[in-house]
Amino acid sequence: MPPSTRTYVAKVGTILLVLGCLSLTSCAPDEPVSDAKPTPTVTPLFASEEEALEAARATYEGFLRTTEIVLADGGEGAERIDEFAADSLAASEREGAQGFQDENFRIEGNSSIVAFELQRFSPEAHSDTTVIVAYVCVDDSNIRVFKSDSEFDRPPGTVGQSTYEANFSLASGETNRLMLSKNEIWNGEGIC
Repeated sequence: MPPSTRTYVAKVGTILLVLGCLSLTSCAPDEPVSDAKPTPTVTPLFASEEEALEAARATYEGFLRTTEIVLADGGEGAERIDEFAADSLAASEREGAQGFQDENFRIEGNSSIVAFELQRFSPEAHSDTTVIVAYVCVDDSNIRVFKSDSEFDRPPGTVGQSTYEANFSLASGETNRLMLSKNEIWNGEGIC
């Protein structure tokens, strides 16, 4: 075969090989097209339970300190509690502060958190649900209560350590800032 014929045969062979490959791929069944929308992945609120518990404790400490400052001021400036407490709890706390102000009470001293234990953590909760439930042991034995300028004797059983059930939810419109949504005396077995 002359060289030009060999080149021609090689080109035709290459073209036939490419066409053969293309015809094989066109015979392959099409991939099924799914009408299903991709499932959105839920990003956890916190990287771990420890991080969530740390955030809850920081929120509770802020709530506790702010409440003590408001009560040391005789109940004035109770709206400061709104930074740490969800709507219904904040309203209840403001009402209590108003009662303190009406009766001319004030406090001196600080309470302390003795224990803070995770009871439940829902890492994929939404802003309208409880994310964290914790038991908190608070010691308020260093708090002194005054009415006008005289020290007020607190009723027996109201001084010392108490266990609270504290619920935390997401702050409205925020992704990982917690708000205290419930803070009630726990009547079950305590952690104090």
